[in-house]
Amino acid sequence: MISSAVGGRVVTFNDEFFAEAANLLNPAPPVWDESRFTDRGKWMDGWETRRRREPGYDWCILALGTPGKVESVTVDTSFFTGNYAEEFSLEGCGAAADDDLGNAEWAELIPRTRLKGDSTADFVVDAVQRVTYLRLNIFPDGGVARFKVDGSPIPARDDVCPDDHGVDLLSQIVGGTARDASDAHYSPPSNMTRHTEPQGMWDGWETKRRRGPGFDWAIFDLGLPGSVESFVVDTRHFKGNAPGWVSILVDDGGGWSEIVTKAPIRPDFENRITPESKTSAKSVKLEIHPDGGVARFRVLGRAQRSAAGRKRLEYLNSLFDQQALVFFQTACAARTWAAAMNRSRPFTSLDVVYQTAETSFDKLTEDDWQEAFSGHPRIGQSGDSMANQEQESASGADSGTLLSLAEVNNQYEAKFGFRYIVYATGKTAAEMLDIATRRLANTRLEEVENASIQQRQITATRLHKMMCQSGQE
Repeated sequence: MISSAVGGRVVTFNDEFFAEAANLLNPAPPVWDESRFTDRGKWMDGWETRRRREPGYDWCILALGTPGKVESVTVDTSFFTGNYAEEFSLEGCGAAADDDLGNAEWAELIPRTRLKGDSTADFVVDAVQRVTYLRLNIFPDGGVARFKVDGSPIPARDDVCPDDHGVDLLSQIVGGTARDASDAHYSPPSNMTRHTEPQGMWDGWETKRRRGPGFDWAIFDLGLPGSVESFVVDTRHFKGNAPGWVSILVDDGGGWSEIVTKAPIRPDFENRITPESKTSAKSVKLEIHPDGGVARFRVLGRAQRSAAGRKRLEYLNSLFDQQALVFFQTACAARTWAAAMNRSRPFTSLDVVYQTAETSFDKLTEDDWQEAFSGHPRIGQSGDSMANQEQESASGADSGTLLSLAEVNNQYEAKFGFRYIVYATGKTAAEMLDIATRRLANTRLEEVENASIQQRQITATRLHKMMCQSGQE
């Protein structure tokens, strides 16, 4: 989940005087070079800090290449003998970006634990949260050669159901796996599921040279079963050893069906292959004729609604409280409502999420409703991406209509003391203008009730969208 091969990276550290922290994430085994020195001392293949002369400890913050639940870690101190870190601890957080780390909610994953020099130690982690960053602490100082993290990926929404395109149903980041292969002489087929760009021939699947009849193959289980639209057979870096042709078969539970027959493949190229028609699949078989290497294999399409929903439910239930509150306030800006939703986790089904959302509204005061209303942009004005999508039907309105909307917004706020709220999805600017004009005749009490009804509808639609239950196969 954290090696540089899958996008893991060093964010920051307090010290790397003798050896760079980036070495921790190198997927290759550490090496020893007896004769190699730098102007700071003996060269070491790992992370090594200077000798600490004051109280404290050293630390390094790492970004996971594949966010998810951490299940085990490996701390490798190979070749560090009189200079290894004597103890370590590990913390995790769910920050969305590097800029959020200053206010991150860190949780202890492994308490302060002893290490041995020139050895490899595995540790089981019993964590339920979706982790995006790790903080590796070493006490008091010293060196670690490699740091490895294994676990279950939990993808973000854009990896499951982006608004404007399909997804890679086979990507490691959504849980795609290589089940079997005819040959993995040089490198394993699991490399093809990585969501990162290939770095070289070693970062792909390559078979030995075939000297007899037949062909090589690999079988994959999709992380997201769904409707397959196209494939990418990426042979970058494979120049004199790419396959000549590929065939592709899919299985949706009823047996294998060939949908691509011996399509020619260009070496060192991202080959896009589109079958004659869409087809549903749970597993995919890639046949390469007769042998060779493939850097990445992508299965592009739309996830099944139920499969996408399971991923999103796992995501929601695994968020740290800090991230969960942000998630819920995207659906409704009222902090009381978001807190009630957060306290209700874990949810057992999507229906329970929607039901809890509705009942949590019943406990709101007028101040809470006002906070919810203030989270929306004025009708006809730009807001966040979700609000802009909701007002998409009004975006092409003429300047006269938009000017009238601005005037009626001002009149509404002057009379009632809060923002005009309407369920905008699918409504034109003219329709929303007409609704606002008619609602100006109501009393304030009637409008608080009207706006709360609109808010409930908006939140329900947002939650369906956030859980990938709108527009899926």
